[in-house]
Amino acid sequence: MITKTDAVVLKAMKYRDTSKIVTFYTRRFGKLKGIAKGARQQRSKFGASLDPLSKVSLVLYKKEQRDLHLVSQCDLLSVSKNIRDDLEKMAAGLAVLELVDQLAHEEEENEPFFSLLSETLESIETAKKNVLNLFYAFELRCSAILGFLPDLESCTVCRRRIDQLEGDLSVLFRLTSGGVLCGMCTGEAGNSGGRGRQRNTGGHVKSFSAAREEGSVRLAVGTVRALAFLLKAPLVNVSSLEISPAVRNEIDGTLRLYLRQHFENMKPVKALDLLAKFDVAKW
Repeated sequence: MITKTDAVVLKAMKYRDTSKIVTFYTRRFGKLKGIAKGARQQRSKFGASLDPLSKVSLVLYKKEQRDLHLVSQCDLLSVSKNIRDDLEKMAAGLAVLELVDQLAHEEEENEPFFSLLSETLESIETAKKNVLNLFYAFELRCSAILGFLPDLESCTVCRRRIDQLEGDLSVLFRLTSGGVLCGMCTGEAGNSGGRGRQRNTGGHVKSFSAAREEGSVRLAVGTVRALAFLLKAPLVNVSSLEISPAVRNEIDGTLRLYLRQHFENMKPVKALDLLAKFDVAKW
């Protein structure tokens, strides 16, 4: 059948002499692959519409029980010019696409997931600073949409709100449940660093790896508050949050572990290596 849907191009690869196989995340069908015949010819009708990061209107000859569908038409809806011209934005945008490709199931419609993907790319395109905040927010919100919403607002045992903790420099974040345990409920009320941890002048945990405990990670209270903001704040406000290097390291490491905990065969996101190579950010 011939069908039409909005889509975001996740990746494309050469196929034979003149064609491409393109992976899309679509509004109506979730992730699917299509073959665009003649896409690599000089006067191809597809132009730049098959480039990763493009948001497009896609027309397919879609056949049931087939893994590969025929792309009949693909028209650009928006061009991510700012993302393509900025290394940090490019890394964040490609990291978002990688994550979608890993987490999304083949041909499984998920309207909230598509909306989140579109809104995140739009926010990266227009962000003035702190672009990586949007990638962290995307990781958190993906987890929530796919059934693994973390509880970052209060201790899961005593229900003390994280923003009301006094005397606790750090808390435990449980990777399996996504819940937080305060110092009182772990028997470490008023913890000042504890075994395997050191405290700097900002009260942050210096060594993320040394703080790991079985099934959980120990995080500075400020890190949990930052994670809660990234999860709940409107996307247009996410890049306004200033995050110190210590907190950024904890956020990055925690989210990687959390995704691996809940999504089988989760691999490192390679796009972020761009930033390390060009020293745009420290990982």
